[in-house]
Amino acid sequence: MYCGIPHSMMDMIQGGAMMKKQDRHIGNKFIFLLSIIAILAVTVACGLGGGKSANSPTEPTTPSASSSDESPSIEETIPVTGEALQDQAGSTGGISDSFPLPEGTTINADSINEDDPDRGWFKLDSTAELSGLIDFYQSNLPDQGWTYRYTDANYLGGVTQYWKYIDKYVSVQFGYDQDEEVVRVDYVRVGPETVVRFPANFPLPENAEFTRAGDTSWNLYIDQDYAAVNSFYAKASSGWSKCSGFISGAMEGECGGDCGGPNFPQGVTPMPAPTRDARPWKDYCWVLPDKNQVELTIAPHGDATLLVVDVTSLNASDADLPEGIQVYPGATIQSSAPGMIMFQANASLEKVKAFYKDSLTKAGWTSNGEPYSAGGATLMNWQKGNQIVMITISDMGGGASVVAIMLQ
Repeated sequence: MYCGIPHSMMDMIQGGAMMKKQDRHIGNKFIFLLSIIAILAVTVACGLGGGKSANSPTEPTTPSASSSDESPSIEETIPVTGEALQDQAGSTGGISDSFPLPEGTTINADSINEDDPDRGWFKLDSTAELSGLIDFYQSNLPDQGWTYRYTDANYLGGVTQYWKYIDKYVSVQFGYDQDEEVVRVDYVRVGPETVVRFPANFPLPENAEFTRAGDTSWNLYIDQDYAAVNSFYAKASSGWSKCSGFISGAMEGECGGDCGGPNFPQGVTPMPAPTRDARPWKDYCWVLPDKNQVELTIAPHGDATLLVVDVTSLNASDADLPEGIQVYPGATIQSSAPGMIMFQANASLEKVKAFYKDSLTKAGWTSNGEPYSAGGATLMNWQKGNQIVMITISDMGGGASVVAIMLQ
């Protein structure tokens, strides 16, 4: 058995953690449930299963998008761009070799992380003052073929510049860590091959450009005013169903106009004063006719607008479950992806557990040991031939359960 958590589950857990950070689309109880499922998965796969086998794949590591342990703000995670990605030739190399350096500045060799051709980061060591470094890059990067987008104050007592370089979207973060100056460069490539995964039936305003892309999540820059983008989606969403239990509206109150406030060493004066747009973000969630659930965050940024689009399939068929494994009758699907599905059943944990014990046995599946229980959740492993399935049932109270089915 593979000792670890499938990517689909890890993506869901990490996405849930970010949503919890921003107090967005998902309740704390559901976040806790995902954590319990992860713990159970690791406990059974690693503790009871005897560890990872020699031929198990190694999980790749990806660079952090921020030097802080805190989740970055929307402005710090969406570099702004101007030209259309589809018209770019593209590149796959890192940028540390060609990154210009002022006098007294070097790239910290131990910090370079450019193993992934689509993203990377590194830090600079410098004897120069931050103000001089900021002016240097503002003046010199355009001469190297970089296109400047904008500068925002950050939480490290400094500023973050956003640039475009070929098909890479780059943030150069200037700030402080304890009493030391920190300059960190992060970049991500967004090629046309990643953009094609975006739902074809989800409308975008004119001048929309992708700045980050994943399997189910995209960031975009819109060269239009916030009010115009909100008006566009007010019209486009006419006839769409709102997500169950989701309250659309403005995200205000929690940010106090600055979304988190400064976090830099005592005695350090930030430069410049925070300049984030004080208008509230708009948060929406719709279920489209094709059963794709789309969560949209619209954030103002001066004369432009930033978007975050997250797509979750609610189609059971997208899980591609093996024969004999079915969704609990009458359940509400919450997420579906290849090899994984999660849904809420209006039945107790014991009732759902009995259902799967009966139905899987009749379908020729064999239980791999006794169910494992912890924290109000039960995990069962079943096998048929070379197929292994993990079923986690969590008690949500009130006669309801959340079920996660994952193929190993």
